[in-house]
Parts: sequence; C-alpha cells; structure tokens
Amino acid sequence: MTKKKPANSTAKPPLPKLPATFVAPKSKVTVKPDGTMTLPGYFPFYYTGIQSLWLWFRVELKLLDKMLAGTGLKAARFANGGDMGLVNLNFFNAAALYGSGQPGNPGISGFNETELNIVAYPEAVEAAVPTSYTLEGYLTGADQTKRIGNYRVWVACDSAVAVAAGVQRYFENKFLAAYDYNVPNLNNDPSVVAYQWTGYDAAEVKGKKPPSIYSATVDLQGLVSVPANMGEWIDLSFDKKTQRPVASRRAYMGMNDAYFLDQLPASPVQVQYGSSKHPMRADLQKLIGDRPAFALHRFVSPPVIIEGSPFYADL
Repeated sequence: MTKKKPANSTAKPPLPKLPATFVAPKSKVTVKPDGTMTLPGYFPFYYTGIQSLWLWFRVELKLLDKMLAGTGLKAARFANGGDMGLVNLNFFNAAALYGSGQPGNPGISGFNETELNIVAYPEAVEAAVPTSYTLEGYLTGADQTKRIGNYRVWVACDSAVAVAAGVQRYFENKFLAAYDYNVPNLNNDPSVVAYQWTGYDAAEVKGKKPPSIYSATVDLQGLVSVPANMGEWIDLSFDKKTQRPVASRRAYMGMNDAYFLDQLPASPVQVQYGSSKHPMRADLQKLIGDRPAFALHRFVSPPVIIEGSPFYADL
C-alpha cells in the first residue's frame, strides 16, 4: 500500500499547533521520614544549576556586633559606611545531581533556601581586614583578600537532605522550611518579570500551610545593573563544639548583576513578616525591619542543554 505523501510545506507549515500551557500532576509534599540513610561527605559540593537573588540592607554596626557576640566574628566596616554595616537576604532556587539513586530517590534534588547573613570577619584576623572598601566597591568587586564573608544567622531550606548536610558538614544554623514562589526563569511564563516568594516555618501539615516567616517581592523592570565580580563568596558559620568560627568558599561560575537602589524614587523591594514564632522571623524584623534595600545582586547559571519546540519531520 502506497503511503500518502504529506502536503507541500509551502501549503501546510511544518509546525504543529502546541498548547500555551500543559497539565501536569500536582504532588503534595509532606515530610515523613522513613528512617535514615548514610551519605558520602565528599567535598566540594557541586551545584548543577542555581538562580540567586541577594537583597542588601545597611544596618547599624552596634546591632550587628551585638548579634555576633560570642561567635568570634565582628561586623565588617566600610570606608563610606559610617556607623552602618551590611546584612543580606539571599533567596535561591538550586538543583544538584548526586550520582546515585533508587526508587523514590532518583539522585537529583531541587531545593530552595533563604540565607539571612551578616557581612562579617573573624576578630582574630582583624589586623589583616581591609577597611578601605566602599559599600559600592565591596558589592561590585568583593573582598579579594577573602577576609570578609557572610555569617549565616539562619538558613531556611525545603530539602531535609540539604538541611542535614548544612548542619553536619558546614555548621549552618539551618532548618527545614517550605516555600511558595514565582520568579523569572527561562522555563517560566515570559510575562513573569518580578520575583515573589514566601517562606514558611515548616512543611505542609494536615493539608494546611504553616505560619509564614516572611514574604518578599522584587521588581527589576526598568532597572539598570552593573557587572559585579564577587569571586568566591566566603560563608561563615560557628562551631558550637569548639567555639570557633569556620568558613567555606563558594564559587559562582560567572558574573553577578548588581543594582543600586538608594537613588530610586521608590524601592522595588518589599519585605513583609509573617506570624511564625520561629526565631528567624524575629531576627529578620530586628535586622531588616522597615529599612529600605540598599542594593541587590542577581546570579543565574546558564542552561547546559536547550531543546526547542517540535516540528513535523516528514515535510
């Protein structure tokens, strides 16, 4: 039997009509551990992809040093900062491949985190810490001496495995949380131009959302960025067992976009606080409160594979 030849491509375009959206199953995620497992602790840890947004705030040094008391750390000073230091709120979406898996654990995880950080340095090396950086200079060129870093006051993460690794391997003040978010992304609706997210103090319980810690919106439309070479970020933590500050280096493979917001007529950053009783909410209000955002950073890792839309191949 002779197959009918397809119509000439000039009469019938080779592109099928594709729906603007597609329907996918919605899964309810609750945290009900089924025992424990022992995982390898190799270093360094590699991210497969990440999108990060840092919100920067100027905060009184007196308050920062008070909150850092007992950690062996001191809030970083800046040449034009006066009596103000820096705090940042870093929200990111990330994915990692683990190289092994089994049913129910396919060996890849997506996770979302918020880091509440104080920009600080170890008091023991104070004599070697630069004081000549301006706020703007630090946020575009970083501290290339790597003496200054981000002390993680709190880290709220929605992956139980990432929480365990952060606490046991990196000395983080990390806990299990949950998120709703809608942010600009290559796979998202092109009309999404603003960042919106809410962090909760636990996973869903009995079909209800727990109290929120905070929510934020950031609209970058119309803003102009400058390139920022933050190089390796220095992450600072505190080992309660030895009573010593510890640090690790986190290398982002690319440039950051830096936005300075202090000259704008209205701030594109809004932060609201929820009713959660978790101490992170109280510390957020203490450190950020209603202070306006001074600057923000954005980093988006490039995709490694791109698959285009389908076409009829028999024309």
